[in-house]
Amino acid sequence: MGINETNFNPFNPGSYYSGQSGSAAGFSSDFNPFNPMGDGASGYYPSETKGASPFGYTSSGTVQGTDSFTRTTPKPPVKELYGIDKFNAMSEAERALIEISPDTRKQIDEVLTMTNTIEKELKNRYPKGVNLVGLGRSPSLLMEIFKAKGYDTKTCALSNLTSGEYDISGKYSYLKQLDTNDVKAYNEYLKELGLTPEKIKASPKPTVFVDYTRTGNSLRSFAELLKRPEIGIGHLDNVAFLSLNKDLMPNQTIADKALIDKFWEKLGIKNFSFAPRVNISEIGKAGEIVHNFKPAESAVKFLLQAIKVIKGKV
Repeated sequence: MGINETNFNPFNPGSYYSGQSGSAAGFSSDFNPFNPMGDGASGYYPSETKGASPFGYTSSGTVQGTDSFTRTTPKPPVKELYGIDKFNAMSEAERALIEISPDTRKQIDEVLTMTNTIEKELKNRYPKGVNLVGLGRSPSLLMEIFKAKGYDTKTCALSNLTSGEYDISGKYSYLKQLDTNDVKAYNEYLKELGLTPEKIKASPKPTVFVDYTRTGNSLRSFAELLKRPEIGIGHLDNVAFLSLNKDLMPNQTIADKALIDKFWEKLGIKNFSFAPRVNISEIGKAGEIVHNFKPAESAVKFLLQAIKVIKGKV
């Protein structure tokens, strides 16, 4: 198939094509697995006339696993490219195409170990359930894993929020100064996600915004943003802002700390993301950027493999 399964490392997409050029693996010659903002021609899809993807789309829209295919239909929407909905729509024969090497299985098990630790703490804090919202790229893979486990999850794309400056009134603020129109535009994006004060208050389950944190300033900045009157979410009683690696992984063992260090610090998880980078200067264009984003093929494959493990199919 042209893909090196043995050396495949989902956190280092370059290893997916180890020992061969991008075009040899069925991707365009300028494929860059570390550029999640690239367009289809830059690497998200195998060649339109030849490819090595077991998840290629035929003209009828079905998944097939031959060494070559031709796409005659438009690229499907993002939500149909990955995740639990795609997995559930597959036939058993299509799911059988999802092969998992021993090395990849080990990596999946490590991700699920971290997910299970976080899930245990969530159940301790919120025994009646919780709605999870990941902030930015870092938690986006875990949000997809939690979705596959039956949780209501979303991802809010937004990065580079923190300023740590005093505003004109002399009040210290973690959040950068923002244009009111940009904040209103971002609020429209939140509405598209179903994140409105009315829906959050009406939910029987609390809404918890989560992120991987070092100092915690990004999460504090996002909380400030959601407290802005144009948005009006951050101050609600059933809303919380928690660190995945600190608040939701308490009493960490040495093994827990090593896993956190490996997952977030060393493996470049932001390059293995299901959300685009949206800088604060682009806050008003968040919806448009997200709509045009396509996750890397290596990330899609790993997620489908992980779902297969979660569903007990291997």
